Formats: sequence, C-alpha cells, structure tokens
Amino acid sequence: MKIDGRAVATGICIIMILSSFGMITSTGQTDDEMLILRIAMQDDIKTMNPLVASDVWTHNVIDYLYDTPIKVDHETDEIVPYIAVGSACSSTELDNVDWSDCTIGDFDYSPSSTWNTSSAKEAIIFYDFETVRWHDLTRMNIRDVLFSYHVQAQLPDKVGDIKCLMDDGGGEDSNYSDTHFLHIYPVWESQDGLRAALKFQLQTPLYGFFSNTLSVMLLPYHIWGTTASGQPHDDMKIWLDSGYFPDYYKAWDRAVALAWDNPTAIGSGPFMFDSWTTGVFIKTVTFRQHFYREEYAYDDPEDPIARQPEIEAIVYRIFKTAEQSVLALKNNDIDYIAWSIPPTFVQEIMNEPDLGVIQSAERGFFYLGYNMRPNRSFGYNEDGEDVGKPLRQAIAHCINKQMIVQRILQNFGLPGDGPISNVSKWYNDTLPQFDFDPAKAKEILADAGYKLEDGSEGQEAIDKAGDGNWWVNPDGTPIGSSEGGKIKILTPPADYDPVVAGRGLIIASQMRRIGLNADSIAMDYVTIAEYVEKRDFDMYLHNWEIDSEPFDFMYHFFHSDTAQAGQNYPGYSNESYDKIIDLARETADEEVRLKCIQDAQASIAYDRPYDVLYFRTNIEAYRSDRFTGWVAGDSGSIYNLDSIYNLKPPSDKWLNARFVNTVSAIESNGTADVEVLVTGLEIAADGTITREPVKDAYVELDVTSGTLAAYEGYTDSTGKFRTVFTAPYTPPTDEFIKNGSHVLIEIKSAELDVYDPASSRVTLVTVYPESVPFISVTMEADPDVIEDRGPSGVPGMTAVVVSVFDHHDNPMANASVVVQTDPKGPEISPETLETDSGGKASFTFQSVNLVEDKEYVVSVIAFKSGYKNGTQSISIVVVNPVYVPVEPPMPGPSVTDIMVALGLIVIIVVAVSAIIFWKRLKP
Repeated sequence: MKIDGRAVATGICIIMILSSFGMITSTGQTDDEMLILRIAMQDDIKTMNPLVASDVWTHNVIDYLYDTPIKVDHETDEIVPYIAVGSACSSTELDNVDWSDCTIGDFDYSPSSTWNTSSAKEAIIFYDFETVRWHDLTRMNIRDVLFSYHVQAQLPDKVGDIKCLMDDGGGEDSNYSDTHFLHIYPVWESQDGLRAALKFQLQTPLYGFFSNTLSVMLLPYHIWGTTASGQPHDDMKIWLDSGYFPDYYKAWDRAVALAWDNPTAIGSGPFMFDSWTTGVFIKTVTFRQHFYREEYAYDDPEDPIARQPEIEAIVYRIFKTAEQSVLALKNNDIDYIAWSIPPTFVQEIMNEPDLGVIQSAERGFFYLGYNMRPNRSFGYNEDGEDVGKPLRQAIAHCINKQMIVQRILQNFGLPGDGPISNVSKWYNDTLPQFDFDPAKAKEILADAGYKLEDGSEGQEAIDKAGDGNWWVNPDGTPIGSSEGGKIKILTPPADYDPVVAGRGLIIASQMRRIGLNADSIAMDYVTIAEYVEKRDFDMYLHNWEIDSEPFDFMYHFFHSDTAQAGQNYPGYSNESYDKIIDLARETADEEVRLKCIQDAQASIAYDRPYDVLYFRTNIEAYRSDRFTGWVAGDSGSIYNLDSIYNLKPPSDKWLNARFVNTVSAIESNGTADVEVLVTGLEIAADGTITREPVKDAYVELDVTSGTLAAYEGYTDSTGKFRTVFTAPYTPPTDEFIKNGSHVLIEIKSAELDVYDPASSRVTLVTVYPESVPFISVTMEADPDVIEDRGPSGVPGMTAVVVSVFDHHDNPMANASVVVQTDPKGPEISPETLETDSGGKASFTFQSVNLVEDKEYVVSVIAFKSGYKNGTQSISIVVVNPVYVPVEPPMPGPSVTDIMVALGLIVIIVVAVSAIIFWKRLKP
C-alpha cells in the first residue's frame, strides 16, 4: 500500500490550525475555555513515576494524582472517612457483616493508650470502594490496597511506616521475607467487591499507625502489577491472595517498576495527568469522577454543599529564576509562585495592588549535611568510630548563622541549633551551642590531632592555619575527597536560589580562613540530589519541607535503618539515638514522647550529622485578582489541597484590606500604632463599583517578629481596626546598624458575611538599633478613592500628606521627599518637595482619562543628611464613571473568523483527499 504524501501534509496543516486556537486537552476544551490555576515552579519535574520521585517539584505535581486511603481534617487533625471509613478493635465474626453496624468514622480503637514496647495490637479497617475509580475509570478494589502495601514495603525511603507489620519490626531477626511478607489479612469482602475489611496485626507498636501506616500511596494493581507496566506476568492474583510469598516464580519485579517511565500516570487522586512538555510546562486536569466531595456550608450550616474544586486544571510553568517568576506574576502570566520569594523582592511585590503576599513560619529547615561514611573524613572509620566529630564541631564554629539570617535572609527567619524550631512545643532549650568562633574551631582541630600540610601541630598549627595553610587529617591524609584535598560543598547556583548560593559562599570562605580547604561548588538541585542519593559527596546544602511530627521525620532523617537507601543521607548511625526515636514512635504517653524528642534533638545537635542553619519565614506571592480562597497549611505554605478545594474566582462583592498611617521604621523595642482599613466593594448591574468602609469585619494580623497588642478584632464604624506594634530587640551589629532588621506585619484575613474575604497584604517595617539616626514616614490620602471624569475632561484630584519623623519620633523639618507612582500616568504636583517645620509635606495626585478602574501605588522616599532614608507607599484608586460610549463602526472579519474559515476549508480538502485516496486503494 502506498501512502499519499498530500494527505499527510494536509493532516499536519489541520493540527497547526487547531493549535492556533489553543491547546486541545483530554477534556475536549481549550485552555482559553478552562478555569486554570497557573503555578510557577523553579524546576521541571524529573519523572512521572511516584516510586522514584524525590524532589519537591515532582511532588508538587504527582501528589495530587495519587491518593491514600485516609483523609485528615486540617482543622481538627482527626482522621475522617475517606476510602478507609472506620476501624474495629478485634477480629469478630465477619462472615455476615451488617455494613450499617460498622464503625464508620471511628479511627481511634482502644486501648491504643496502653501500647508499649512489649505489646502489639491489631485493627480491622473497613474500606468502601462504591464510587472510587482510577483515572482510567477502572473501579478500585481491596487487591489494589494490598498490592500498594507490598510495593511500599520494598521502597527504602517509605518502608519505615509499615515495618510495624513485619516480624520483629523488619529488624535483623525478622523472617517476614521468608514466610509472610506483611501481617495484613483480608478478612471480609462483600459479594460485589465494593466493600471489604483488612486485619492489620502490629508486630511492634507504632503510635502513628492510623495517620502514617494507613496512608499508603495507592497504586492500581491492574497497571503496576501487570505487563502494562513491564512486569513479566499478568496473573499474580494467587500470589497476592496467598500472602506475598517472595519465592513465587511470578513475583513482582521491583527493578522493573522503578525503571518504568509511567507515561499515563493513572492514579485515583483529585487531578489527572494531561500533558508534559519537558522544561516548559506540565498540565493536570480536575478528575470530575473523583469519589470525594468536600462539604462546605456557604449560607446555611444546616444545608452543606458538596463540591469539587472549582478550578478545572493546573498548569505548572517553569521559571528558572526568581526574577522571571516575579515578572510573570506581575504580568498576569501566572497566579502563584510555588516557592518562597527572596526577601529582595518583598517590597516590589507588596506594592502591587493586584498581588497578595502571605508570610508564615516554615516547619522545615535549611541545613549543611556531611558524608559520615568511612571513605570520607567527616564521620566514621572502618571500625565504626566517629573520628570525624571534632571536624564537624570545628566547622560549626565557622558558621555565622546570625549573619546569614541578617544579611541574606534580611532577618526573615531564625537561626537553627537543631532540627526543630525554638517556637515549637517539641523544642529542647538546653541544646549545646556552637557560636561563631573561628579561634575555637582551630583549637578543636589541634586538640583532636589535626595538623597542617607542612607538619605543623598544636599551637604552631593554630597560629599558621589560614587560607593556603591547610589542615589535614591526624593520619596526614587530605580532608577533602577532591583533587588537592579540596572539600566540595555542593550548592545551588545563584540564578536558581541566591539565598542558598550566598550562604554556601559565606561558609566556604569562613572555612578557608581557618585553614580548611573548602569551596562552594554551584550545581543545579537535580545534580545535587543525584550525588546525595548516591552518597557521593563531602558536604552539601539543602532543605527539607516538613508536614509531619518530629517522631516521624526524625526517624526518616537520622535512624540507622534509613542510612543505606533511605533519607538518612549522612549515614548517621547511633544506637542510642535509634532506641530513643523508636520509643518516641511507639509510645502513646505524651510526656515520654516529648522527652524522647528532646533527647533526640540533643544527640543531633551534639553529633551534627546536619548543621541546621536556619528556619525561614516563608513569603509567598499570588494574584489576588484571579482567585480567592488561599489558606496556609501545616507545612507553612498556601499550596495544599485545602487551598485547591477552596479557590474560586472573585465574586461581585469583596473586601479590600490595607494598612493606613503605619510607620515605615521604628527603633529597637519601640512601639507604633497600626491601622487597618477594610472596605467593602460591590459591582452593580451597570458596571459601577461602590466602595464603603465596613463595620464589624473580622481582621486577623500576624507579624514575623516583635508583638502586637491585639492580633485579631473587628473594625469600628469607620472601617478601621487598630492595634499597637512593639518592635523586637535589635542588637547594634554592623549589619543592623547599616540596614536595620526587617519585620513584616501581615493582614492574614479580613472577613464579613457575604463578601469574599480580603486578600492578604503585608507592610514592611524596618527596626533599627537604639541611637541609629533614621527617618520614618507615614502617608495619608483624603480621599483615597477619586473619580476620573473621562469624556467630561475634568480630572479627579486628591491631596496626599506625608509626615516625616526622626528616630526619636519627633517631626523632621527640611527633609527632602521624592514621589513616584506605579504604574506611571497620574500627574504629581510637585514631584519633589520639602517638609515644613511640623515635618509635613503635601502634594496633589491628579487622575488621567481611563477606560476602567485602576489602583495606583504612590511611593515616597524621604532623606536628609546624617539619617537613614525612609520609604512609604499607599494605594489610590481612580474610578472611571459609567458613560454612554460612541457606537463603534461595524467591524470586519477578525483574525479568529479568518482562521476558522481556513480551518473549515482545510477540513473539506482533507475529506476530498481521503475519498480520492480510498478510491485509489480499490482494486
């Protein structure tokens, strides 16, 4: 048979023409027709295979494709009915189960409070698959759940939560791999297979059994357990039902599964895979057949409304730098930046009226990791002795964490001394401290037998050690594993993460100054992750995002069980630590668990497999004009499933909340008034927008440091909520004297009845040490909403008063003030002015002809010789009045009309060509 080239070419033309109208998705809609959430990511996903996904960008996407059997209520932390719907405490008669009598919603079977290291319990968990389907619409069943446990048991970084189901907890004496893989037993299944029960027999206690063990990632057996994913056989049912005997000749092949590219990514989560263009974007669409519906009560609490996410798709776009992502956000090309924006962009974003900024304390941390394996200098020798501890402790004295937080983070974070923040209830406040002390670092090395390359030892080595005079190990071998004995610190590049890159350069420089031959090696996160996974490194910089409790993540990060193939990348091995963290995972006694976690922190802080550098204040930015409903989750981010379910386009009634008359700078430990004005806005049928201050709106505030006299309250009759800010103590360090300490005061929420809640806003306050001369500025426009007269030719106008104070809160005369607007356009008169004897200066803001309402950010810079400059900004809204426009002439055909016509012509040509082609094929 011969193929007609003209038909192929015509088909290509059709594809090109269709693509010009927008991407056609699996839903049959184009992007322009869908309500799409557009998310900026700093790197591409690495795989669609959830078994090998390890980076945050991949998890951002696939975590919504794959589900677990349980769901946790984010407000109460209680497990609620999901696919797993309840539990029973013993294996009673199940042959004739009355489903209505099952303990639906009960996930707290007794006596869990009596669990200890000498007792094990069992639970019967009921599952309901009646409406649960995979993305290919195959119905889920209990075999999928059993298979998913089998898979997780063979993944080193995930097996920890189900070792409680293995003989002897999966330890050295465990025989689970010889006789029975896991102690999970099917005990009941309805005739239609829509409901079933599994018995879990815990071989060792696990306090997090319900929250962790039950939350296995669900995989479709009909894909991952068959030749569809490259497995050698399709008939594994006997093997599954008989208890996972590993010597069964048709057993599941783990290596094949790990290597599979999983092109269709069939899961059961609320979103399903649509498309992926490497390095450009990834798209997922809402799975409308998802069984679960969030329950929300909008107007009547007695009549909740079941709903799915309103968004129809998520598009993840790749932007390698923060500059690119911020520009895309400002240009309305994306809706949300999926990482904390660098502090240098805070001022720029907070002045954008259509952008929201939210700050929250991250539970995760940034750290410096060491390779403690015997083939390196930073940990154990061949006999298992930790000979590298003096070296790690010496390096700890080379790290100026306070300077990193002050200079690089601009004080948006806290220095770390262990893997738990000092604001957590789990924190141990007696941890050993390793202050920045280069001289102490040299002493530690000399006392431990380290010497210089020229053979100098003791005090002579201390005196000579420095850049070019390098320390070597006590046996004379180089410390670093690279050429010349160099210690390589694997660090992300500056264009990817300037904050992390900056701290890498600082740490390497400080190490060289005391004679440790270190260098910060810039490489992308993917390459760093590859080296770390292979355990091929000396030192590296990285961070963890954490949404679990310490007894969970401290097991995964530091327990010797996870050193070879799990997340214990340093290879830390401490028998005492293992026993402590095991007890923390097993006990139900809160006091015992707290003591265990605090003791475990002490071990890590003293042994230092990680040197925890800081806990960051997470600063996230989003477009507030496109979506409302973002909520902060447990990990300190607004990117979570609760937000996804809650997001919706703004309605025709919404609140606007902003700071007014708030100072720009304040002295250490000083106080200042904070005012929030809440305005209700409503779009009328004729398109006009009414704006009125609203009374009794609930306002909630937060602050990155310092305190507020009231963090929440209600607006008064003028629409204002008032409180007092007390600045934190700011020591007179060189960095703080030069730049001050930055504090964000945030409007977390402003809510009232039927209005959409206000988007979050922040204001930046600079705190200077005592006696530092600085300028503080406040601004007020009266009114701050003016009308542009449009065709009438009469411009709207308002007066703006700038008040300038010195560091003693005295009015400052003769200060120069410069004014600018964003965007450009309104007339400012004058643009440069000087304060009077009362510290005040006034200018007029005059509108220009508009075709729509617009909000302008008006900013001033006040300066005077001998003082730190002061800056402040306010918003002024210019309203375009409604008028009857001139009737435009009838338009000619648009480009879209022409393209549609061409498309129809091409389709006709293809049809004719196909008929001719078919006739030619006939004998």
